[in-house]
Amino acid sequence: MKPTRRAFLSSTGAALGASAVLAGAPAHSTAASVALEDQTWLTYAVNVEMFWTKLPFLERLKKVSEAGFSHYEFWPFKTKDLPAIDKLNKELNLTPVQFSAFWGITDPKRKEPFLQAVDDAIEAANFLSVKKLCVVAGETTDGLSHDQMFDAVVDALKEAAEKVKEHDITIILEPLNVLVDHPKQFVVTSKLAAEVIDAVGSPNVKILFDIYHQQISEGNLSGNIKKHFSKIGYFQLADHPGRFQPGTGEINYAHVLKLIHDLGYKDVVGLEMKPKGDPFEALKHLRAVDAAAKSL
Repeated sequence: MKPTRRAFLSSTGAALGASAVLAGAPAHSTAASVALEDQTWLTYAVNVEMFWTKLPFLERLKKVSEAGFSHYEFWPFKTKDLPAIDKLNKELNLTPVQFSAFWGITDPKRKEPFLQAVDDAIEAANFLSVKKLCVVAGETTDGLSHDQMFDAVVDALKEAAEKVKEHDITIILEPLNVLVDHPKQFVVTSKLAAEVIDAVGSPNVKILFDIYHQQISEGNLSGNIKKHFSKIGYFQLADHPGRFQPGTGEINYAHVLKLIHDLGYKDVVGLEMKPKGDPFEALKHLRAVDAAAKSL
């Protein structure tokens, strides 16, 4: 059976404990001392490609559970042992939220490989009860104009939308930054991503709004989130600079998390961040920011 998504619950004790972390109170790095995810205000999915990176994939899933979280996300699916993952999900009551389906559709020649990958991703998603597939438009294609690349991305996504809609799956298109992490990307801003979504015209294709990438690419997080909220299907977070946990950089995550909650976002937020220091401590600081958002 598909695991039931946890409700957004909180307790006064958890909020006070998280506030202590923000205030610099001593923290313990043992998994047993970490509060349960049920005590966070929003629901978060740990990105297991960026946490516990020296461990085998299945061992990382065990760490997610030890840390008190029940949701996670990952990147490539074709290299994963899906039956073993499904078995462990059921044993630990873990819920995979989204994974990467394909990268690079600015060239019309890439459409057929993309559509085949979508077919494969749908099969994997159905097996794992995943309802979101991440797609990246990818690098600009030499020799093609902006309009030609735009049309190639839209055309590919339109056909993919027809494939996923009967499975109640949403494709989430992720704009990336070109200044720090991903040179030559075509879809960089939320504005261009929204234009693509409008052109595709399907409720099964939305934006993956990575708050880290968009802070670097365009800033104005509150304004852009409000403007494009109806087209956003998923959020991810990390602070900037460093791509570490909230509270280590310049982004006011208490404000941003409260904003997306108040706008009506009731889905999961992906933790696509590099832990600065011990991963359990990084997740404690995430809980602290979550509690601060709730207190606002």
